[in-house]
Amino acid sequence: MSDQLGFLTQLIELFTSSVSYGERLDNFVHLLARNLNFDLALFFVLEKEKQRLLLNTSSQGPVSPSMLIEFPLKRGVVGQTAQTRKNFIAYRDEPEIFPANRPLEKIYPNFQTLASFAVADDNFLYGVLLLVDKKRRKLDTATLKLIKLACLMLAGTIRQALRHDETKKRIAELSGLYEIGMATSATMELDALLERILSTAAKVINARGAILRIIDEQTGMPRVASEYGEVSETSACLLTSNLETAVVSGELPFVATTLPDHQGHLHSYLGVPLNFKGHLKGMLCVFDKMSETLEFQEFDAENRQLLFTMAGMISSSIENALTFRELETLAEKNERMVRVLTVLQEISWALMTTVRMEKILDIILNALTLESGLAYDRAVVLLVNEDRHVLKAVKGVFRKPSPPTLPLREALMVPVEVRTESEIEKLLSQLQITLQEDKGILARTVLQKKTFHIAQAEQDARVNQELRRAYDLQEFVSVPLIVKDQVTGVIVVDNQQSKRAIRDEDVQILNMFANQAVLAIENSRLYSTIEANNRELSLIRERMLESDRLAALSGLAQGMAHEIRNPLTSIGGFARRISKKVGKNSPLRHDVEVITQEVERLEKLLREVLDFSGVNLGYYEEHDLNQIIEDALTLIKRDLVASNIKVAKDFALLPNVHCDDRQIKQVFYNLFQNARQAMDKGGTLTIRTYPMEKSDGLYAAAAVSDTGGGIPLELLHNIFNPFFTTKEFGTGLGLSIAERIVSRHYGQIEIINELGKGVTFIVTLPIAKYCLIKSTEDQEAQT
Repeated sequence: MSDQLGFLTQLIELFTSSVSYGERLDNFVHLLARNLNFDLALFFVLEKEKQRLLLNTSSQGPVSPSMLIEFPLKRGVVGQTAQTRKNFIAYRDEPEIFPANRPLEKIYPNFQTLASFAVADDNFLYGVLLLVDKKRRKLDTATLKLIKLACLMLAGTIRQALRHDETKKRIAELSGLYEIGMATSATMELDALLERILSTAAKVINARGAILRIIDEQTGMPRVASEYGEVSETSACLLTSNLETAVVSGELPFVATTLPDHQGHLHSYLGVPLNFKGHLKGMLCVFDKMSETLEFQEFDAENRQLLFTMAGMISSSIENALTFRELETLAEKNERMVRVLTVLQEISWALMTTVRMEKILDIILNALTLESGLAYDRAVVLLVNEDRHVLKAVKGVFRKPSPPTLPLREALMVPVEVRTESEIEKLLSQLQITLQEDKGILARTVLQKKTFHIAQAEQDARVNQELRRAYDLQEFVSVPLIVKDQVTGVIVVDNQQSKRAIRDEDVQILNMFANQAVLAIENSRLYSTIEANNRELSLIRERMLESDRLAALSGLAQGMAHEIRNPLTSIGGFARRISKKVGKNSPLRHDVEVITQEVERLEKLLREVLDFSGVNLGYYEEHDLNQIIEDALTLIKRDLVASNIKVAKDFALLPNVHCDDRQIKQVFYNLFQNARQAMDKGGTLTIRTYPMEKSDGLYAAAAVSDTGGGIPLELLHNIFNPFFTTKEFGTGLGLSIAERIVSRHYGQIEIINELGKGVTFIVTLPIAKYCLIKSTEDQEAQT
């Protein structure tokens, strides 16, 4: 009796101690085996599914993996006790006892006695206590009562431990849900929110990682993808597959499965749906439930319910974060658009301030490359030459930031030359593309009238690779300048230095800018055309007035010349007869010679007046301008030598001009005489010929320069007026006659006056084919 009382006392002390539940269980089986003199005491715990009993504790010490044994319900004395909640005492030699309890041989061979007792209370069975001995043992009534009491006390302890564990679990779940709630309310930033949600979900469920996917039900495109932990490809594919299937079927996704990886290791997955108000569908998935023993463990119903609860809490927060992100994106887009529109407005204002093509090109290139503008690294403007059917670069620039204090409106007006690299100027001068499909993207831009965005120039077969290498093209955009359904040019931009990617939005902005730029270019061209027409009309008007004035003057001069010529001829004839009859020593000899010389001078003057006033149609043929100049030099060679004037010639190979060689020779003779008279103390007469290209065709040009000190500015505007001269001799008709002859040949005489140095007269005459065209037009106009 005292032994039983002492045993109960020990049990009470054990179950009321502060040690952990596991230690209590270990001490219990040891105490039981020792006090009841059994070789072995084992405790089998009933699993959650309540279909098997697993060895949990042994009086021999910790249960190793090799000692793990189990009994299904109704199998062996352990299974029978669990099924019936009745105690059993069985012996090895009894029928069917050994075969049914064979697993015990694994941990305790040659057992003879097995005594099993249900560890249960009024409501639940917690497990089975099994006493094992190598001897045949019988238990008296008092011992049986004592063991039953011990089992009842153990059941109470287990019940308290389970409640304690359940409480801890619920507290942990509530704590996890609280953390989820805190995470959802801590931020509206989607990425940070998802990171907190997934890490908290994995922690609460005790999983190795978590995955979240959201797709658009209408488009089937992914909207959100976030992961936590080491996510395998199998995990991601499983989640995506289930979600896509759910979208197609219209059902909410759910997955709870176990799959092996490529190494054969099992992995458990638990996924629950995320419910959204709109057309989004999502799934939250956790994988690889962790256990203290690091063994594979599946997710249970409690995990599923907890994950469902968490999914319900986070859905609205994720939806709000998505909405917030969309609003942020929209706000950023609107902000960018406002900035772009502001920039385009400034550019439009700048383009409206001028109609000069050079200034417009400066504004366009500044707008494209300034940091406060569209901020591209490089920009080139190419214009179409319709006559030659080519696309030619007219101006380009590298980006160099303007001073930060300079507003965009002022920066746009800075001349491009200040920011231009000499290298690109050299390259631009060589950039000329024939307008054919096989000549590359720039030609296609003109021919197809559309914008091209080339992301990888090296790999694009449409790009001219020779051009790409020359300009180091990688990613670039080519935009046509279209007006009245005609492409007048192309703008090319890239970010060759910064490597900044060009977005579709940037291409749209470039197209908007191109529409502004082409209108400014077209306005400039129209203005230039109108200005040229006005100049031509003014010139025609001046020529008509001059023609009327000269016609009146010519008529007067002709009348006077004819009236003077007859008596002057008589005077000259009689003077020459008298000169022959007067001796050399006669006092009248000098007077007669003076009369003769003055008559000759007046006759020469009359010839010049008649040449100026007369309409000489001449004989027009193709002639070599260089040869005409040589012939004119021959006529005045003696005078030049006498005046100590050197001649410097620089003749270029010129196409023939269509002219009257006698009249053109007269032009250069007059110019040479004018130069000789300006260099009365000697000097250098320089004659240079060269081809000159003008807007209406090719011209032959001859520049005649002297070192006579130049013409005073107050006299410069009169030098082509008839009868104007600053000399004591001469008629003042030399330059007037020269200008009139050149005008009749559809040419021009220009003057470059350098005070203190000399004067250069530049005579330009159209080459034969252009002159013939003009002559034909004039004849048609007259008929």
